[in-house]
Amino acid sequence: MINERKAFNLLSLIVSSLIVSSCAIRDLGKNNEMIDENYGIYRGQVSGVDQGSNVVVGLFKRDGKKLTYAGIRSVSPGDRINMLVRDKDASYTVMAYLDSNGDFAYQSDESKSAARIDDPEIHWASDRDKDLDCPDYESMKIEQIDLTGKEKLDWPRKAPEIRNFLETISLDDDERFSDENVKLGLWQPFVFETEIGYGLYVLKDFDPTKNSIVLVHGISDSPRVFKSVVEAIEAIPDDYQVLMFHYPSAVSLDYTSYILSAALNEVIRRSQIPQLDIIAHSMGGLVSKGMILQSSAELRQSMRLFISIATPYGGHAGAQAGLDWSPNVARVWCAMAPNSSYVQEIAALDLSEGPKHHLIFSFSHEADGKSKGDDGVVTVKSQLDESAQHNATAIYGIADNHGGAVRNSCTLKRLKAILQDGSTRVSVPNCGAADASPDNPDTAPVD
Repeated sequence: MINERKAFNLLSLIVSSLIVSSCAIRDLGKNNEMIDENYGIYRGQVSGVDQGSNVVVGLFKRDGKKLTYAGIRSVSPGDRINMLVRDKDASYTVMAYLDSNGDFAYQSDESKSAARIDDPEIHWASDRDKDLDCPDYESMKIEQIDLTGKEKLDWPRKAPEIRNFLETISLDDDERFSDENVKLGLWQPFVFETEIGYGLYVLKDFDPTKNSIVLVHGISDSPRVFKSVVEAIEAIPDDYQVLMFHYPSAVSLDYTSYILSAALNEVIRRSQIPQLDIIAHSMGGLVSKGMILQSSAELRQSMRLFISIATPYGGHAGAQAGLDWSPNVARVWCAMAPNSSYVQEIAALDLSEGPKHHLIFSFSHEADGKSKGDDGVVTVKSQLDESAQHNATAIYGIADNHGGAVRNSCTLKRLKAILQDGSTRVSVPNCGAADASPDNPDTAPVD
């Protein structure tokens, strides 16, 4: 029973081939085959207009003269563009224009700073080296989209709806957050992406003038993990609105963090929200830090706080075990392994200019328990990786397990205090504080 419990705890963060069922590994293998057969990535970057300009970039599937949307982004010069492409047999066109009036709709007079690229370079998964379990996304060529010329575009008049973007949902009732779909995202992300898709959801109709809090869940989880957090936020006198990011757990963190940055960039460009705060649990902290790294200047300026709970900043040994021993590899393991290129890249992120990082780590196997050097899933050493400490405005310890840390009463009290004044360390009566030492987190003074 003890071994089963330990395996369950490990599965809640990352799964090695030593403890998962053969059925799950088989599903993962079939999923990888479907990705390799069907998916590719287009990478682009806009140039030729002033920094800070709003440029709309569309990827279109081309059938003769007929163009249908395959993806759309609003960006500034220098921003990276990544778009998932699903049909290798089709022909594609990239078009872009300077959106001079900011309405996100193409007008003929905007042809003076526009570009069209037929048959752009797409990096198809089927073309990569099959012996490489971890694709090197950074080595993929970035196509330059030069807007210095004039190009009259046959841009479709009807703008597409962005899938699952600021859609109002119910946290309890929405089937997209079911346990079955959580497993789907972990073992069959291709099916998850096709049937459900990435999402940035709201609990109430989106208000473009409100301060917003973005919740980012971890691996093998959904926004439902934040139910207690949402209730705590709703009790704060300040009027916030909650946004929730939903994603398939097994996908590369490079891509998932990019999708979050692209979604939040659309929010910033299409609204006037005064500020964004980020609350992340577990691997969601790695996703969020990657998002900050890839964010546009406008998005970065809007972010006030980054609050992470039980995040493995130093990676997780289970991910390395999966890479070493599993016959089929989940792309997320590539980033989660200690010393991975992703872990090193986000470790180098400088947060001195914001957002302010409040780091909450958990160190017990039960609520109010003694320190065990881990929370049943993630080691304290990984949570308190030197790079994370260096960037933190404040560090707090929670005597609870990995899942309990996000709903612990002291966590919720601290969240409320941080959201109300996160410029410096906050103090909460009767909740133990912690110094930065991973050796004795349970010996810290009481606030």
